[in-house]
Amino acid sequence: MKGKLSLLMGAALLAGCVQAPMAPSINANGAIKWANGISEEMHISASGSTLTFASPQNFLSPAGITIFSRIDSARNGNCEHYYSEQAVKTRMQICDSGEVTLIVEGQVINVGALARYVY
Repeated sequence: MKGKLSLLMGAALLAGCVQAPMAPSINANGAIKWANGISEEMHISASGSTLTFASPQNFLSPAGITIFSRIDSARNGNCEHYYSEQAVKTRMQICDSGEVTLIVEGQVINVGALARYVY
């Protein structure tokens, strides 16, 4: 009986020491305020060719880092197009006006406004 009790106590102590994995962090220099009220911070590369999000809520991807890469051949007027590295059918259109459109498999999922931080 003492052995079972010791085993249960040891298991309980170990369970109490287990910590949930930390969410990834990025050095955010911009954010998107979506129409559904969610704001998501991101890191915009110096060249503007990649957008990196940490633990995005708005994208259909598992928690973690999500990277969008610019499609250089797809510039349309004053708008640039990006695709998700994890889900190629997830696209984002960002216009010079700051308007952002999130598209998944050809369907508009959300729209928002881009803000770039100034330090």
